[in-house]
Amino acid sequence: MKNLIIAFTLLLLTSQAFAAENKKNDIPPSKPAVISGFADIVEDLMPTVVNISAIQEVQTGNVTVDQIVLGELPKTPLFDDLRRHLENQYQGQKKKISSIGSGFIISKDGFIVTNNHVIEDADEITVGMDDGSKYKAKVVGIDRKTDIALLKINAEKELKSIKFGDSNKARIGDWMIVIGNPYGLGGSVSVGILSARGRDIKNGQNDDFLQTDAAINKGNSGGPMFNARGEVIGMSTAIFSPSGGNVGIGFATPSNSVVQVIRQLKERGEVTRGWIGVSVQDVPDDIAESMKLEKSRGAFVVDLVKGGPADKAGILPTDIILKFDDQEIIEMKTLPKTVSQYPIGQTAKIVVWRQGKAKTLKIKVEKMREEPIKTSETKTLEKKQAALKPTGQLLGLGLAEFKSKIKKDKNELSIEGLLVVEVNPKSEAAEKGVAIGDVIVSVNQIPITSVDQIKEIIEEAKKASKKIFIFAKRGDANYAITLNIGS
Repeated sequence: MKNLIIAFTLLLLTSQAFAAENKKNDIPPSKPAVISGFADIVEDLMPTVVNISAIQEVQTGNVTVDQIVLGELPKTPLFDDLRRHLENQYQGQKKKISSIGSGFIISKDGFIVTNNHVIEDADEITVGMDDGSKYKAKVVGIDRKTDIALLKINAEKELKSIKFGDSNKARIGDWMIVIGNPYGLGGSVSVGILSARGRDIKNGQNDDFLQTDAAINKGNSGGPMFNARGEVIGMSTAIFSPSGGNVGIGFATPSNSVVQVIRQLKERGEVTRGWIGVSVQDVPDDIAESMKLEKSRGAFVVDLVKGGPADKAGILPTDIILKFDDQEIIEMKTLPKTVSQYPIGQTAKIVVWRQGKAKTLKIKVEKMREEPIKTSETKTLEKKQAALKPTGQLLGLGLAEFKSKIKKDKNELSIEGLLVVEVNPKSEAAEKGVAIGDVIVSVNQIPITSVDQIKEIIEEAKKASKKIFIFAKRGDANYAITLNIGS
């Protein structure tokens, strides 16, 4: 007890001495740290951001008076003569349309990045700098697929440029700083966080946008989105807004995607991408289950281009692509992104799931074709569908053996399977959209030519999953569904 009292007394004396020393030296008590703001970092970044003005001269054609001069002119007989006079006066005149946007300097010698939609079809592009100086810009290259444009100005001095960061390392919740030219108000700064990653805004299979709640408005397009270290993590590209203004949902193209595109634009003025000639979709849970895949993953091959890389490699419709080179394909959109970045002319290993097993193939990547593959109207050359009668009733479907040849993309292809000639409106098949005229070409990835084959597959499936996987054609399109078969 005596020792405890002595220890407490020493502790008390020590605390009093420490407090007296702090008071003597005017040391204030500690307080929680307070973020002072982003002023220092923004001040350093402002010279790297530019305002862009693009002017396009268009022929007005048959422009009416209320489009050009008297938008509120009453449409009454009293003003008809005046209206006709002014319409004749303005007929065929040229009109200048201007647009505004943002951009950022990526090199000291004047290369600038912006969105393609900011400068597309422009006859004149002007770049406004932070110090008030202005320069005419020329287009080095554009990439419509990613909406990226590379510009060049001839400045009279060495320019301050941005530093790219690794967008893959940006985390949800990180601070984001957006600088740009919203509504022509150049040099505007807004701050928010990274709200989400990998957003698909239905702008193509390669969509992989960063989402932020930092204010992005019209005119911010093409401007940079920085992290708290002052590195460009993304390029402001789009907003979601019912009103047209900022509602806290903005999208930026990841910096890693921007870097890849501008490197090619700078080197050769265009972007080339890898292509293997497949149409793919995500793998629904029911299809994964029916194909004995442990979980839903990969890219389901709906169709492929005859004579294309996938066709030559032995890939088949209904295959599920699980891996391309060293990249695991967790979801469908990973495949086109990975393929597009793969070196053209090189051969890659590709792993597909077929009939319950993984199969490894080799595929040579080709250059993506500029124009989409045009699919001609399918023309049946033999056997009229209407003349066929059902030879079997299964799964609520009346089926008839079918064999025909069609012309597609200047090629003559054979189609063999079972034609759907009747559909029970109360069946599961009807609920899932099977229609008269569809041709079932495979069941559980096994090519089908007779009703007896389906019966055998159904009997086998009753021992396992209780589901069957049907792949069918409808005109030029293919689709896949699963059907329950009961016990």
